[in-house]
Amino acid sequence: MSDPETRLDRLNLRIRNNPVVASLIILGSIVIALSTFTNAAKTLLDLVMTETRPNINGEWKAEITYDWINAKYSETFTFNGDGEEVHGTVSFLGAKRGILEGKVSEGKLRFIAKTRESLGDWSNTKEVVHRYHGKVSDDEIRFVMQSEGGFSEHVPIEFTAHRVPGTSR
Repeated sequence: MSDPETRLDRLNLRIRNNPVVASLIILGSIVIALSTFTNAAKTLLDLVMTETRPNINGEWKAEITYDWINAKYSETFTFNGDGEEVHGTVSFLGAKRGILEGKVSEGKLRFIAKTRESLGDWSNTKEVVHRYHGKVSDDEIRFVMQSEGGFSEHVPIEFTAHRVPGTSR
């Protein structure tokens, strides 16, 4: 038997004579192949299964009973935007407020609105942040609203908003 002539031949002979190294090379090749296949399959699946934005654009109404005495209000929500972005207005105690940090994804809608709360006169006020979390299904959105800040504690409020017919955009 003749000695290997090139470096490549010598390396190949060492690998063949060492089963641990050969096994590691085979295992590494399998891992790389699986990783490549998985990434390609995910990319193809993303092309086919793109998430569609729920049709929330337009006007919505909800009857909301807040957590204090005689506090039932008819509130209006107006949503605009595309992709994950949501902007528009929401009424709180009948007054319009801008939607901030609005996002819709996987059928879930989240945004905040801010108001001011006074204690006695308007010289003593605090900001209140209202966090809305909604689950969109067809022509209704089931919300939970949590308010924080201000002068008093509030419990989360659950309500359902319904699309105003003919206002889809």
